[in-house]
Amino acid sequence: MEAILNFIQAHKTYFDAAHALTSVVNLVGWCAAAVILVSARRRIESLSFGPFTFKLKQEAVEAATIAARAWQATVPDQKIDVPRIRATVEKAFAPEVANNIIGKSILWVDDNPANNLFAVRALRKLNLDVEQTTSTEAAIAAIERRSFDLVISDMGRGQDMRAGYDLLKQIRDRGSQVPFFIFAGSDRPEFRREAATQGAQLSTNDMLELIDQVVKYLGAQG
Repeated sequence: MEAILNFIQAHKTYFDAAHALTSVVNLVGWCAAAVILVSARRRIESLSFGPFTFKLKQEAVEAATIAARAWQATVPDQKIDVPRIRATVEKAFAPEVANNIIGKSILWVDDNPANNLFAVRALRKLNLDVEQTTSTEAAIAAIERRSFDLVISDMGRGQDMRAGYDLLKQIRDRGSQVPFFIFAGSDRPEFRREAATQGAQLSTNDMLELIDQVVKYLGAQG
């Protein structure tokens, strides 16, 4: 052992140089790994990697189709337009749109959130962050806690058949111009006109139109 220690002491300069070289090699290795990780992250974020993109698209199409079928059960005159679903998903995964959508946040207000579980799942498959609340008060509290890129609201809640407009007014009174979509049980022309007058960007009872407009509005934001 003493001989080993003497040898190390006698050749300390070489050992220090080797240690320094090892440190440099490790640093270069970590830098290279960081570059690879950043590159991979950007690739995933832009969704430009073929097989990975295809799998995500298929999952999104399936989720949106399930959501549309669930909604069709409550609105019998609505038909499932699978080509339309695929077109919306393709648009959402186009790099110029996907880069804007990823990480965007949606507040969905409905006193029966279970009704929207499939739709929420479909939106999350498009890389959107969706938070659900069940009342105007809870929605305002959520908005005061964090910012959202879009609000989706039902219209009637409990005895208040205009709860959606009340929420919209409170949001606008706070100076927020966040896009506001009304997803209600009726799609009569007069409802669409009043929603526009109240300051909403959309009023619909069509699940596919809702998802398509979410992609359109959020995809256009920087």
